[in-house]
Order: sequence, then structure tokens, then C-alpha cells
Amino acid sequence: MEGQDAVSSEFPSVLVDDTEDTMGPSPYRAAIFHLRQGLQALSALSPGPDDEKRSELEQLLKMQRQVLQLLHVHFAPEGDENGVRLFGDVLRQHRVDAGLTQEQVAAYSGLSLSYICKLEQGRKPPARKSVLALCSVADLKLVPAEVTALPAVRESSHRQAPNWFMSPGFDSVSMIDELDQLMNSSGGNVEQTFVYLDHKSALDWIAVCNAPGYVASYRDGLPGPPVAKRLREVLGPVGLDLIALGPGDGKNEVALVQQLIRVWAEPNIRFYLLDISQPLLSRAFKHAVDTFIDHSGIFVCGIQGSFHHLPRYAQLHYAPARSHRRRIYTMLGNTVANLDHEPLFFQNAFSGAAPGDILLFDLDFGYTTLIEEDEILRKDPVAKKPLSELQQRFLGGPIQRYCREAQSVTFSCRIDTDRPIAGSYGLQYVATVGLPGQRTKEFCMIQARRYEPNSVIRCLRKFGWESLGMFPFTGSETRPRGLFLFQKQLPKTRH
Repeated sequence: MEGQDAVSSEFPSVLVDDTEDTMGPSPYRAAIFHLRQGLQALSALSPGPDDEKRSELEQLLKMQRQVLQLLHVHFAPEGDENGVRLFGDVLRQHRVDAGLTQEQVAAYSGLSLSYICKLEQGRKPPARKSVLALCSVADLKLVPAEVTALPAVRESSHRQAPNWFMSPGFDSVSMIDELDQLMNSSGGNVEQTFVYLDHKSALDWIAVCNAPGYVASYRDGLPGPPVAKRLREVLGPVGLDLIALGPGDGKNEVALVQQLIRVWAEPNIRFYLLDISQPLLSRAFKHAVDTFIDHSGIFVCGIQGSFHHLPRYAQLHYAPARSHRRRIYTMLGNTVANLDHEPLFFQNAFSGAAPGDILLFDLDFGYTTLIEEDEILRKDPVAKKPLSELQQRFLGGPIQRYCREAQSVTFSCRIDTDRPIAGSYGLQYVATVGLPGQRTKEFCMIQARRYEPNSVIRCLRKFGWESLGMFPFTGSETRPRGLFLFQKQLPKTRH
């Protein structure tokens, strides 16, 4: 469970009483206290159904939090021995602790790389807009979460409830042993879970999906606003259970919930994160908790387990038809493309879904309708593109750590035209492992899939899921992809 005092920073806590100070609170603590009281009072205002008032209130809350952030960055008592610490030193330490490069900090904050370098070197004083931009990078933690958190929210009872569960029968040690046995076999197909099961693989995966190219082509193009609007139209003013299947670092799912908050007048959301990788789930869980700490209407829960066993997880089951809540299952970040047999998964994993439930996932589209290897190689640019250094480190890591005889690892792309959904094809990334005595063995480490949208819609319809729309990613002209939205229908009666 996420403890209340589990906030890490070299800046002192603003919530702990200074029992050694007999002269009363310092001016800094007094200012923080009164500004936080103002933040709480603002949050209690009700704009009602007026969209203009709601927008103005959001801006006021944002400005009040920014004042708190600036106050903390510039006036918090320093923690080092000489009482002086330059902003550049603090920024560098937080960046290193977060495992971010200067390039990543620049990309996430919207500042230039040269400006970040000058700040860290102390050659440039931090401008107000720059400080706020850096404070917006959650992983940097320049300002502890308690500074801008609402006291009433942190003390509410549901924040003290258990919010992390281990699914029945889950055994990560046995899974690592199974990975070790597979890596030392004669070769074969590596189940997707194994690619980011251990902590180093999870860290490498996080680096891949936070690289500037991936962020620009996928995360920045996620069509969250129109999807949230469509969900509000379909579901109405109900509570939501958003069940994120395989969320990775959780950033896509958190961004979606942020969009839902904007269109639900009084959001009441249970946000479940279900992942088989403990390090990835931990990262996603913390990101979600840090993001929504100020929202009393959002409860975050982590569940470590396999989404292939979804029907087993009783805490996610209820009858929506008799409830004022609706479930939204999400599979974002090309999660569906990792499935061996998509139709069987849709049929079996969602056997507990009830009428009114929502299913949301993204897919890449095919570059050709002619499913022949030569045609795919000619038209799909990714099939001819070598893996990046980050991708090779991610996919080669398990081999280097667990394959005892491995001397070298090279990658190639293989075309898979034998897919169960009409018009789809796959790209299989195969690792050729060099062994002593000029021997080799091969492992299929990961697969990417391309789909024909109408075939996907027909496939889901067979299992009772009706399409509510397909939303293209922005900037997806060069690599077409879309977000699919479905709703579970009442079973058809047979005559």
C-alpha cells in the first residue's frame, strides 16, 4: 500500500510540525500553510453545469498550485550543510535520481536541450515559466507531492484502504525459472511476458517507450479528447471502473483518465492497473497515484497478475445492469498486437464482461491489403528498418542475462502472414544467438501486428461487442493507427 509519508525529496516536508522551533512556524511554513488552505477552499467551489465556470475554476486551481510550486522551489529551507544549494544542482540531482537524460527532460518540459544544460551548469538563472515547466515533469519530483496536495484528500479514509493485490496463484519466481529454461533450450518463441519480466528488462522497456520518437509518434497522437467525449455521450453520469490491462508504465492510461476527468462533472473512478511485471506495475501505480493525489473522486488500485486470467479476478466482477457504474477495459500501447490468437483472447478473457461494458484498444493498420511476404516487405517501411539501439538492448537483455552460452546476438525481421483475423499480418523480430563452436539458435523475441479495421470490427461483433467508433491518432498519416471503441451488447435471443 502507498504510505502517506512515502514522499522522497531532499526538500523538507511541509506537513510535519517543527517541534524544535519554539518561536513558531517560519515565514516559509506559514506561507505554505495559508496557500494550501486557499487551495482547499478553491477546490470546494462548485461550478455546477456551467462549462465556462468549470474552466475558470480549473485555471484558478492551476495557478494556485503554481504559486505553491514556485514558493517551494525558491524559498524552501535548504537541506545541505552550508545552507545554500543552487537550482542547477537540485535539477541535476533530481534528473539523475529519476533516471532521465537531459534530452528527455528537455522533451518532457518543452524546453531546449541547451537551456537545460545551462541551468544545470549554473550559467542561466531559471525563469518562472521554465521552473513551472520543469515542475510539470512528474518523474523529476522537483516539488514533493504533499506541497500541492489537498489536506482533506490525503486524510480521506479510502486513501488508507489496501490498494495493491497479488492475484491467486501468481508466482514470479517460477516464471523467472521458466525463462531461464527457455533461454537455455534449443530456441523457440518467447512469450511476451518474459521480455519485460525482470527489473532490468522493465527498465529497458520504459526507456524504449519514453524515447522521443515513440512519444512523438504514439503518445502525443493518442486521441484522448474525442474518445472521452464519446464515452460520456454513451455512458452518461455514472461511476467508472477503468481496468487497464498490461499498462506498462501507465502513462497512456493516466492520460486517458485525465481526459475523462475533463468531461465528467463529478468523476467517480476506480482506476485498476493489472500487469504481470512487478517493476512495470510499480512504476505505473506510482505515476497514477502521484497524478491523481488531488482528486478525491479517483481511487487507484494495482493488481499483479495476468490479464489472460481476467475472469478469475473476483474484485473486478459485478453486474453493471444493476449498478450505477460501468466498466471500461483498456489495452493501450499495442497490447493487442502481442496476443498469439486475438479472437480466442476476446472470446475467453472477456467471458465475464456484462452488457454495457466498454472495450478500448489501439491497433496499427496494414500498409497493404495483399497479404503476401514480398508485397509486405515492399510497402511496410518498418519491416525494412533495423531495430534501434534501445530496442536491441531491450530485446537482447534477457538473452544476455539468462542464456549461459550466448556469445553474440543479432536481430532480423520475419513476416508472418498466417494470422486469424482477415487482412492482418505480423512482423516477428528474431534473435539469432551465437554459441561456442559456430553454433546458433533462434528466439522470436517480440511481434508487431498490422490489421484491417473492418475485419477487427467484424471479429469483435461475433463475440457481442458492437463498435462505437474508430478514432485515428493525430499525425498518423505516415504510420496509420487508430483507437477502437466497443460496447458489450445484450445476448441475442434465438428463436
